[in-house]
Amino acid sequence: MGHPDMHDVIQLYQMRIGLLSASQRDKLYQAYDQGMSPFVIGCAILRTSQEKRRKNLRGQHKRISFNYLWGIIQDWFAQGITDEASFRAYWQAQQRKPAVQNGGKHVQARTRRQVFSRDYEYRQRKPAAEGFFSFMDD
Repeated sequence: MGHPDMHDVIQLYQMRIGLLSASQRDKLYQAYDQGMSPFVIGCAILRTSQEKRRKNLRGQHKRISFNYLWGIIQDWFAQGITDEASFRAYWQAQQRKPAVQNGGKHVQARTRRQVFSRDYEYRQRKPAAEGFFSFMDD
């Protein structure tokens, strides 16, 4: 288990959203280098995937672009959401915000469940066979 690393974040993007170009991967690493944890980047990917699913359920079968994810990351940077503790505080505050529904009546925003680190767990990767892509080994 343990904490995710950037390799896990890249895999999550490719599983949930689609293929990642080299420049997009570099942007994710740029966010990491600026101090955003892989956990928070992963949560931004999950949020992007959630929006993609919502659009599909509404019959708006549009592709969600990488720029949507990048916008979430930039917004979270502006709000100071860079680690798991700040993300949890942000997420809990979002859950308490009243949502306008049912003809203007304010009701408590409901979600199926909250996101915690246990929802974002990874299994230890098996190392590549020695000599296999050895030119790429760090």
